[in-house]
Amino acid sequence: MNLLNMNQNVIQSESMFGHDKSLQVDVVILATIMDRDFGLLGYCGDYTKMDSTAIIYGDSVSIRFLADVDNNGIFDTLYYFTSDTAALSHTPNPRDRILYRQLNSNPPFVVANNITEFNLKYLDTFSNEQTIPIDLNKIVNYVRIAFKVEDPYAYNEEYTEALWRRLTVTANNLTKK
Repeated sequence: MNLLNMNQNVIQSESMFGHDKSLQVDVVILATIMDRDFGLLGYCGDYTKMDSTAIIYGDSVSIRFLADVDNNGIFDTLYYFTSDTAALSHTPNPRDRILYRQLNSNPPFVVANNITEFNLKYLDTFSNEQTIPIDLNKIVNYVRIAFKVEDPYAYNEEYTEALWRRLTVTANNLTKK
């Protein structure tokens, strides 16, 4: 009996470790993409076009902003948004959803398909939280990003999860003109 219990514990630990490692890789990839994109917020290869009103629209779960992604002196529009939970209704996890990244008018690209939380907050120069929605009339100097990913499959009714939080993304380009 002890041998069977030990075997069960080894299988559970191996399964949880494998899922955890996979989620950590997902988080690192997603964080790298978002760090790059949000670091370009308001940037333009033609410095005369840089503006402090680079966020076209923003709320707690989506953001559309200007950034010169390919450094050609022309602003591109980046849009991050999430699906509802019905988009992944075929997975056992009732909370997972898709995080999309859309560049200009191209079709949206799936950045992650295991997001369970995606939160954005917008701050002014003095780190005061701005009311949402954000539009071109509000000046934003900092963006706080947090997201959580979960494994779509549970082990013993527990979903493995990983969190990433960027306390403050300082978009240096937003304060330069």
